[in-house]
Amino acid sequence: MAKSETALLCLRNVTRSYKGEGTEVTALDDVSVTIQKGEFVAIMGQSGSGKSTLMNILGCLDVPSSGQYIINGHDVSTLSPEQLSALRLKTFGFVFQRYQLLPSLTAIENVALPAVYSNTPKAERTEHARSLLSKLGLGDRADHRPGALSGGQQQRVSVARALINGAEVILADEPTGALDSASGEQLLDLLKSLHGEGVTIILITHDAAVANHAERQIHLLDGKIVADSQNTSAHSPPVSKSSGHGNIDPFPSISGFAALIMAYSSLRLNWFRTLLTLLGIIIGVAAVTTMMAIGEGGKADVLKRIEAIGTNLLSVRPGGGNMRNTGDIATLTLNDAEALRELPGVLYVAPERSSRNTIRFGENNFSGRIKGTNQDYLKVKDWEMAQGVFFSEEDVATFAPVVVIGDTVAETLFDDNTRAVGEYILMSNSLYQVIGVLKSKGASAGGDDQDDEVLIPISTGRLKVFGRDYLSGITVKASGADVAADLKSRILATITQRHGKEDVMVFTTDSLVEAVTETQNTLTWLLASVAAISLLVGGIGVMNIMLVNVSERKREIGLRMATGAKPSDILKQFNIEAWVVCILGGAIGIVLGYVVIFIVSQLSITVAYTLMPPVLAFFTSLIVGVLFGYAPALKASRLNPIDALSED
Repeated sequence: MAKSETALLCLRNVTRSYKGEGTEVTALDDVSVTIQKGEFVAIMGQSGSGKSTLMNILGCLDVPSSGQYIINGHDVSTLSPEQLSALRLKTFGFVFQRYQLLPSLTAIENVALPAVYSNTPKAERTEHARSLLSKLGLGDRADHRPGALSGGQQQRVSVARALINGAEVILADEPTGALDSASGEQLLDLLKSLHGEGVTIILITHDAAVANHAERQIHLLDGKIVADSQNTSAHSPPVSKSSGHGNIDPFPSISGFAALIMAYSSLRLNWFRTLLTLLGIIIGVAAVTTMMAIGEGGKADVLKRIEAIGTNLLSVRPGGGNMRNTGDIATLTLNDAEALRELPGVLYVAPERSSRNTIRFGENNFSGRIKGTNQDYLKVKDWEMAQGVFFSEEDVATFAPVVVIGDTVAETLFDDNTRAVGEYILMSNSLYQVIGVLKSKGASAGGDDQDDEVLIPISTGRLKVFGRDYLSGITVKASGADVAADLKSRILATITQRHGKEDVMVFTTDSLVEAVTETQNTLTWLLASVAAISLLVGGIGVMNIMLVNVSERKREIGLRMATGAKPSDILKQFNIEAWVVCILGGAIGIVLGYVVIFIVSQLSITVAYTLMPPVLAFFTSLIVGVLFGYAPALKASRLNPIDALSED
């Protein structure tokens, strides 16, 4: 017992069972064995004898179903996954029968892989890996990928990888099984050379000739040790006392940069799958960017049109009172307009009365809105004249039969609208002289044509066109935007006092802006939400493809764990792969979105080039990567190393 306490490796009554479909298979049955530091041990047995299972337990790739396994005085059952990873990283080096080299890495990168997980600086690990390859006769093949190496060369790369972190124990599983006799002898000579340097060698084989190179042979049959003998012809080097019983400190996780390099290498290797994964994110981000730009552009366009009306305008409209058969609300009068003119802060007051009518010039007709107003209308609306003059206060007072028309009306009635001024038109069986043409303003905020105006003095209209004294509304222009809010309450109070009840409504441009802004924001976010659904679909695509990726790369994951990767390292690598896909997809999607926005802008659709849509879309794609990449990454980190390595 005292000897086992100081042994490097000690198994006590270890059993390993596997549950199958309704059955339980025992691969190891009550196995006890002790291996001292510096031994060269061959574990022999036919296929199914349990020798590979024993190697996996010795190398901490698998755990016993029962019994105790002690490494350097540490009970393996009490160690955390991170401590087990530290043992695989520094204590054990694996030489697998099938080499287990990553095809995407060069020989030197495969050798240096365990050193990545020990956080050895790149220059140092590369130099050490090159030195080991040169020592093993592969100095000129260091930059070749496994596919360009022979079986013997690949096996030597595997041996160099096992030595990169200074392993105390080399576990070689049928290392000569896939080699010709000459390559096999070279490998065995190499193992004996390492043994001569004090490295503990555990050789798994079914070949007695191979086992004879070891100083000790352990025979397994049906999961039990049937023989354990010393080979006296083999030379045993001096054995130093095990330092043992020190703490097993896990290594820090790999850096984000190292994980990024691994992720990039993997994504580059499967570039077509990566492209398909990117596609969903690209389309989603481009859609969000485009939709929000169009929505914001529409809002900016509407607000621009509203602001063109003026931020110091107030609109008084009838509300309540008696409804007439014509649909008119009999509330506002010209006297009300004159009363408002006396309020402080009022610059101009324009009473309005509208009706539809047909006007004629020669054989040309125009059917539209006829509006009666006063001399202040031009100043209230900040409108300019293209030709002629606007009617004056005298024209209003004398019921002058004059009109001022918009550009649309002039083009409709006159073949040459530049000669409209001075002509007479017929309306309601009366002739009116055109004294002016308004400068074109285009469409209003609501999309109506503002240039179809036919304006006549309010007095003339009441007498000859409308037939009633009531107004459709009154537009008031305040002395400034800062007094418009206070003026609104004074106007409402004045009209209420005059009428004896509150039967009008007063609107400011600010309230219209607020209403339009809220509506446009709602529409913008609705568009963005619809586009975001494609991002969600893209995220699901990322998760599905990453899950497939994990399933197809189980052997790689198992190898990384066997060479010292902690579960957190695997989690970080696969998370970063998902992030890289989503960040790259987000960046390309933003560029594509701006290309689409540019094309749309050439179609006379207003768009807004703001920072918010691309930033929002980019961070959304990042969140998609975090959310949908975590489940596959977690699955990868929880794989059992030996199960993953056994995947075909």
